[in-house]
Amino acid sequence: MPFKSVVPVILLGLATTSGIVLADPIVYETFTDYPDDALISTPPAGPAVGLIGDWFLDPPNYFYVNRTEADLDAGSGKAVYDMPDDDNGARTAQREAAPKHALFNQDGDVFYASFLAAPPRSDGYMLFGLTLERLDGGGQPNLTFGMKDGRFVIGNGGVNVDVLGGIAEATEMRIVLRLEYGDGDSGPDDSEVVTVWADPESETSATVIDYVAEDLLNRGGGRLTGISIRGDQMDGQPALFDDLMVGFRFDDVVTTQSTPPPDPEPEPLSNHPGVNGLFYDPGNPGHGFNFLVHDYGLTVFYYGHTADGRRLWLHSENFEGDLEFGQAVELEMFQAETGTFGQPDPNLTTWGSIVVELTNCDTGHASFNGLDGVLEMDFVRLTGVPGMGCQ
Repeated sequence: MPFKSVVPVILLGLATTSGIVLADPIVYETFTDYPDDALISTPPAGPAVGLIGDWFLDPPNYFYVNRTEADLDAGSGKAVYDMPDDDNGARTAQREAAPKHALFNQDGDVFYASFLAAPPRSDGYMLFGLTLERLDGGGQPNLTFGMKDGRFVIGNGGVNVDVLGGIAEATEMRIVLRLEYGDGDSGPDDSEVVTVWADPESETSATVIDYVAEDLLNRGGGRLTGISIRGDQMDGQPALFDDLMVGFRFDDVVTTQSTPPPDPEPEPLSNHPGVNGLFYDPGNPGHGFNFLVHDYGLTVFYYGHTADGRRLWLHSENFEGDLEFGQAVELEMFQAETGTFGQPDPNLTTWGSIVVELTNCDTGHASFNGLDGVLEMDFVRLTGVPGMGCQ
């Protein structure tokens, strides 16, 4: 229930908004917004969640965005591993994590990683790598997964292949890894359990590597310090990487560019400083009201005159719900009739009520019903907060 108080009368601060970021994955790197024809190892690195700095690659070529050497328009919005025609070679691009994320510590801890790959190859490597260190600062082998010679693979220590399974059939796919950590406390067989999917719809989708136990990681937990992508021995054919993700849930790492992350829930209007401002009725000027968003909710103030010509200043109870367009909200209105300058009287009189309905951020309708009668107002915005609007 809303509470009644004179406190909002002296609250002048406005609520603040924060930037919108992709919240669930702890790492999310997409190449869509990189400059055309960019080498991904040169600035700017582009937008990313949980990563810092630019990609490191020496020499700084063979990883492009929106081009290959053979086709300058290929691979739009993807990182392209490309070697000259009739040439072979390996290139690994790396980027640092920030902050360093603890991925696993105790036996049974689970994390997920994924990337979008196109197309699969009958030969050569396409790998997404996680650079790791032990939580106590000791050594931890890097963990890689992806494709080698058209098969799905998981390995440690760079390009080592420890688990092999499945055959790549799609021309573009999302490869998803699940790893359950084994800390070794219960015996030598307490290994990691790894699972890989290709284009899964859910965690119950068919796997290409099905819950295989393999000792991949050292004991002592692990912290993510960076990520890498590697192309190798592709016979001059480009390999495309995109949407690199690491998270603690399956749903954190299965969103793709073709199905982008859902937009955050819109901020309730009653908590949005863009609602703040003065409103009046152009057809009946000389009085009006304003909305004030503050830490306790929303308060409406009215400035006008009583039925017998005296000044009238009303304020509403605090509204703590969600103010929405097209939704009528009824609030009690109060006035303070006694007190002297510098010594206000906190005693309030219930004047009546106001029903407010916003059509949009700048227009709406208000109905007053109280001690001085009934009043209908079709109001418009008179002022607002500079540079701040609501949607």
